[in-house]
Amino acid sequence: MDFSRHFPIIGIEGQRKLSESTVAVVGAGALGSWEVYFLHKLGVGKIIVIDRDFVDESDLPRTVYTAEDIGKPKVEVLKGRFGVIGHFEDLNPGTVSLLDEADLIIDGTDNIYTRQVINDYAVKNGKPWIYVGVLATYGNVMPIIPGKTACFRCLMPRLPERPSPTCAIAGIMSYVPPLAASMAVGLAARILLGEEVGSELIFFDTKTLDFEKVEVPRREDCPACVRREFTFLEKRIKVETLCDGSIQITPPEKMDIDFEELGKQLEKLGIEYISTSQFIQFEDDIYEILIFKGGRMVVRGAEDEREAKSLFARYLGG
Repeated sequence: MDFSRHFPIIGIEGQRKLSESTVAVVGAGALGSWEVYFLHKLGVGKIIVIDRDFVDESDLPRTVYTAEDIGKPKVEVLKGRFGVIGHFEDLNPGTVSLLDEADLIIDGTDNIYTRQVINDYAVKNGKPWIYVGVLATYGNVMPIIPGKTACFRCLMPRLPERPSPTCAIAGIMSYVPPLAASMAVGLAARILLGEEVGSELIFFDTKTLDFEKVEVPRREDCPACVRREFTFLEKRIKVETLCDGSIQITPPEKMDIDFEELGKQLEKLGIEYISTSQFIQFEDDIYEILIFKGGRMVVRGAEDEREAKSLFARYLGG
């Protein structure tokens, strides 16, 4: 591609640096697919994508995928379209070595647990990364430079006890992910070119057109970037197949599920449910799902761990 329009801004040498850079994108959905698109248009030389999911019809309004891609692994579609190096994997403590080649990592996920894994890996190995989160009409973007800025664990010291809202539950407007992705890639370009970035969280809301920068100081007692305790490289989501063929998923830290709030969210989706003092039970298409007070989920009808983990991420944000 002809990148000459970049030259007045970053110079020929700057474009050369980008062409020699490697960026990893974790997640290939609404955020990740647009991040790959903009990285490709920016002229980044090598793009690594890690994702375990297939293209679904519901992806089409908010991603770069088309109807012809439905049913295909997202990483394979991006490989064919943009020449990325695709890994059909779940990023966890056992697969973080897939990030070793990257000069920088961009968050394209939708759950806090994976972000904590990325953060522990990045801080431990001195790699810059960019946190990106979107929901409904708004988004957050935060550059993280180990040793210079606050890290993600300074912002969020531990996993939340209650489920975090997800796009599958709270919804997402189709124009929000590309805006967040373009901001993230803009920050990535600055970092790769050696420019300074602030220790700040950038918030935007497309409904009100509010944009705000909030300074995020490093925590003096941060477990990751100060004490260098990388517990999320050790803790994993536990997945087991039970005697009846159901798949049980246990989060790495105990949660405190508010059944009343979860029930309200299910009602908004038109899902009927049964709630007891110990669990909430409902059906999602072919799956029967039980969610227990501590965040444990049992899925009946899932063919494999990937399907069960996707349901866990959808309803509990993990």
